[in-house]
Amino acid sequence: MIARPGGYFMAPYAEERVGDVSNVLFCNGWVARADGAVLIYYASSDTRVHVATSSVDRLLDYCFHTPEDPGRTHACVQQRLTLIERNREYARRNGMTLLP
Repeated sequence: MIARPGGYFMAPYAEERVGDVSNVLFCNGWVARADGAVLIYYASSDTRVHVATSSVDRLLDYCFHTPEDPGRTHACVQQRLTLIERNREYARRNGMTLLP
């Protein structure tokens, strides 16, 4: 094992949380394209199929720069709050739109 990022890689959001089996998301397969793009096929709540897009570089960044789960609820919450604030600051600096 060369990386152990904490938290969820993907989790259901909004309408993805409602369906035959609620609040479930699972991967159906990945396709890596020659240009570095990655298509991630996944289903939510046993009701819908989706495609998320990423890149090899972004996925590697996630794996190697997301801290490992500290194993305690309070420490996990503090870690996530710090990551969220860093991401918000990055988004502000780069003119990116944030989810509510």
